[in-house]
Amino acid sequence: MVNALMIGAGEYTSGCVFTASGPASDKPAGVIGITFIDMKRRGKVKNILMADACGTNLPVIRATMQKKIGDAYKDMDVSMETFPADDVAFDAKAYKLAIAKMDKGDVVTIFTPDDTHFSIAMDCIAAGLHVLIAKPAVKTLEQHRALNAAAKEHGVLVAVEYHKRFDPIYKDAKDRIRTLGGFSFFTSTMTQCKTQLDTFRGWAGKSSDINYYLNSHHIDIHAWSCLHIAKPVRVTAMASTGIANDRLNVTDRT
Repeated sequence: MVNALMIGAGEYTSGCVFTASGPASDKPAGVIGITFIDMKRRGKVKNILMADACGTNLPVIRATMQKKIGDAYKDMDVSMETFPADDVAFDAKAYKLAIAKMDKGDVVTIFTPDDTHFSIAMDCIAAGLHVLIAKPAVKTLEQHRALNAAAKEHGVLVAVEYHKRFDPIYKDAKDRIRTLGGFSFFTSTMTQCKTQLDTFRGWAGKSSDINYYLNSHHIDIHAWSCLHIAKPVRVTAMASTGIANDRLNVTDRT
C-alpha cells in the first residue's frame, strides 16, 4: 500500500470553505479527501497526510471532514496527520514537512492556487512521489516542459486532473466530433457561480483567472477531440469582468 499526501486543504480536498455560501453544490464533502479515505477503508492506501499554508484553519477543516465524511458514512476513518501545526498562522512551505514523511513511490495531490503548482510539484517529483495536479498543471509551456523532464528524470508519474474527460456528456461530444469530418471551428464558454469568486478571493483575477482554472477543461476537451486529426491555426479569446470587478475589484489586479 502507498501513503497519500494531499497538498491544499480547500474546497476540492476537504469540502471546507470559509465563506457564507459554503462549498459548491456538486462537492459538498470535497472530492480528494473522501476518495483517499474510501481507498484507505478498502485497503488501497496506508496513511493519509494533509498539508496547507494556514495551520490555524486545520482544526475546523478536520472537524468538517469528520462531520461530512466520518459521521455520514460507514467505516470512514478521517484520521490523518496535518501540517503545519494548528497554531501556525501561515507557512507556504509547510508541505515540505509532509513530503519528508513520505516514501518514494507514494502519491500526492496538489490542489492549491494555480501559480503555486509548479514549485510544489517539482519538490514532490524530486522526492520520488507520483503527482496528480489540479488543472491547470502550470501556466506556461516552459514549466510544462520542465515538469515533463523532471518526471522522466526521477521515474515518476505526473498527471493533470482533467475530470471532464470522465463526464459522459463530454466524452460523447468528443466521440461525435471525431466522426463529423474535417474539423474547422470550436468555441467554448465557461461561467461560474458568483459565490465561487468568494471561495477563490485570495487569488482569482490576481495570480490566475477563470480561463486557467475552469476553461482549461474546454481547452483540454478541444485538444482531446482533435488529437491526430487537426491542429489550431488561430486562437481568440474574450472575457468580461463586470461581476468579478464588483466583488473583487479585479481591474486593480495584474
